[in-house]
Amino acid sequence: MERLRRKIKEIDGRGYKAYSSLRGIYKFRDYELEFLRIQGDPFATPSVVKLTIKNHGYSKRYTEGEARTATEDFIYRRLWKACNRESKKRGSGNSGNLSVPDPGQVVLQRSAVSLRNGILTVKFYVGLPANGRRILGSEAEEIFFKRIPRIANRLFYGLQDKTKLENHVKLFECQQELRKKLKELGLISFIGDGSVLPRESGISDLPMKGAKFFISPRKLKREIELPCGKKITGMGIPAGITLISGGGYHGKTTLLEAIQSGIYNHIEGDGREWVITIEDALKIRAEDGRSIKNVDISNFIRNLPSGLDTKNFSSADASGSTSMAATISEAMEIGVSLLLIDEDTTATNFMIKDERMAELIRKEPIIPFVERIKEMKEMGISTIIVAGGAGEYLSVADLVIVMEEYLPEDETAEAKRIVSRYPSSFKGDFPPLKMPVERIPEPESFSPYFRGKDRVKVKGNTILYGSEEIDTHSFEQIKSQSQLKTIVYSLRYLFDLQRKEKRKLADLLSKWEEDVEKRGLGLLSKISPSMFYVRKYELAMAINRMRKLRITRVE
Repeated sequence: MERLRRKIKEIDGRGYKAYSSLRGIYKFRDYELEFLRIQGDPFATPSVVKLTIKNHGYSKRYTEGEARTATEDFIYRRLWKACNRESKKRGSGNSGNLSVPDPGQVVLQRSAVSLRNGILTVKFYVGLPANGRRILGSEAEEIFFKRIPRIANRLFYGLQDKTKLENHVKLFECQQELRKKLKELGLISFIGDGSVLPRESGISDLPMKGAKFFISPRKLKREIELPCGKKITGMGIPAGITLISGGGYHGKTTLLEAIQSGIYNHIEGDGREWVITIEDALKIRAEDGRSIKNVDISNFIRNLPSGLDTKNFSSADASGSTSMAATISEAMEIGVSLLLIDEDTTATNFMIKDERMAELIRKEPIIPFVERIKEMKEMGISTIIVAGGAGEYLSVADLVIVMEEYLPEDETAEAKRIVSRYPSSFKGDFPPLKMPVERIPEPESFSPYFRGKDRVKVKGNTILYGSEEIDTHSFEQIKSQSQLKTIVYSLRYLFDLQRKEKRKLADLLSKWEEDVEKRGLGLLSKISPSMFYVRKYELAMAINRMRKLRITRVE
């Protein structure tokens, strides 16, 4: 502790690079402080420090099993608030900045906080202060001997609101119990009565003030008793094909967005605490211009006039229909069991074809998704689709939910009556649906090097990895840029894994998932405090959109 104080006094007023002499570990009364990275310029990304706290006070109740994830999330939120409170700009550039990314509305594993093996470690950014490029020693001393100790003190168990901590952990545990119950009950999603689904705005994940509470329709109402002692009522959506319909602005997309967000557990007060969806649900959309590499799309597209082989299809500039065919095939390859689709973001010619167009267009390479959706159900892949204009889906839906003024009604019986009056107008003769061919990525496809330098970063919604620039606008279930950072560091980890032993893509992703679960996000980067957990499905999306991906097929 005093050693750090002496060093700061020695470098006071010197050039900024003298801060590098602070590298090392320093013992304070209740924790150890370590510099993981020291910035070379006051305008650069702030430095990263780690606090190691051994006598933190958290019992096994909070450090084992699923409770640990919720406890780490609780501590992270305390860390975020404490950093915001103590962050004061003093000097040039990022001087005096203390920060971690905003935690948002969902409970996630994060690289900034780890409560493993009886030790609490926290990491955060520190903007080392300077006037111009001259070190401000007195300001640095205030940061390390006043502001950081105050942050550390707020993380100990003894200074927590015990009721809030217990409620936070208990809610997470109950949500996990409900998630496990879904499969037992044959459900793919559950929306609790009293939920608030609309969000504040298109750029805010906070609940909309004054929004209507969700009320489940009588026919779909389920009452579920959880082992934690809580009894939940709400709308259960069974496995199969579900159509969500309704007039414009009546809440059908809002319901789908809540369902797609239900792969995460939400904090108390979010409004979606009891919106729970199976964890491998994937939202898909059309992506004009995306890259496709060696994907079997023959389930949906065949006999292209160009003669391209759709059983082994590649494109540097996919159309809307080929992009959707590829995305579904890729999802099938890695074991997704629920597809979420909104007709507003699809390629219409991929989704449906009526009798008139079928008669006009005699050479059609596209097999409409509506013709495959029942076969997909038989293979164990459910679909929830929002459609306000594609009436063809009424004939294949097992459940039809109509939204009126943000409230759902079960209109399945009415839909069947309408279908009997207006039968499906088009039925093609197609070969049976089959599982797509599995693929093995070549290790060098994951190289993080660009012009001889390691490039692993995120810029806005773009992943910059090696020579790749991956647009992630279609990753609709990503909640923050911090999850994109996890993806980019994961790609580098996959590079090392695949060089050691070549694996099929699905097996490679499962290995990554297993390793992260055992060892935490610190496995991917020992320094970064800004990684949030992401599913292997989004990681697969990033891989499949790499333009220099080289991949071989398992024939």
